[in-house]
Order: sequence, then structure tokens, then C-alpha cells
Amino acid sequence: MIIEVSGISFLLNYLVAIIVSIVVALVLGLPLLPDKPKRFSWVNSAIYPTPIIALGVLAILYALKIVWIYDGMVLAVIIGILAALFVKYLFYYVFPNPPSVDSEINNDKDGNGLEGDNL
Repeated sequence: MIIEVSGISFLLNYLVAIIVSIVVALVLGLPLLPDKPKRFSWVNSAIYPTPIIALGVLAILYALKIVWIYDGMVLAVIIGILAALFVKYLFYYVFPNPPSVDSEINNDKDGNGLEGDNL
């Protein structure tokens, strides 16, 4: 049985997933915005990457034709909650922080810029 869902329902479900993920992330204690300067901040926040992960997972499920009860509204709420929990507790295990430039310079033993090469 193929369930047809209208475009308005998809848009509404995406908005619900965004709102739920941001609200749950704020309740869990994530900051609303990342540290300054925002462009170089690697701190998770309620605005980024929480709703983007929720939208991505929801889009994958919709592409696989997985629409649950109420035209996917319950699925959008569940995905919003799970995305916020993922960003709060599991994000750094799956996507570790990139090494900083300062730590690479400090780890250089012989000072010639060639780490590990003893020429």
C-alpha cells in the first residue's frame, strides 16, 4: 500500500522537525548560537547542526517512503527529538573535533615542520 502525502504536509513536517529539534536542544542545555567568531567555532549549538541533522534524517526516511501515522507528523517529532539527543551526546564521538593548527605546531619535536621525518 502506497501512502500519498501532500507537499504541504511535507513542508509542515519539516518545520515541525526544525522547531522540535531546536526546542529540545535548548532544553538539553545547548547554546542557541555558537561561540564567537561564529565562522571558526566548532561548538555545537541549537541552530547548527541540530535542525540540519533532523532535516537530513527526515528527508532520507521520506525518500524511502517511510511515513508513519498522521502523515509523518509523529515521525517528524521523533526525529527532532533524536537529532537533538544525538547532537548533545553522540556528535563528538561520530564527528571528532578537527586538530587545531596550534596543537600541530606544538607537537612538532624538531621544529622543522616535518612531523615524524628524521632526515
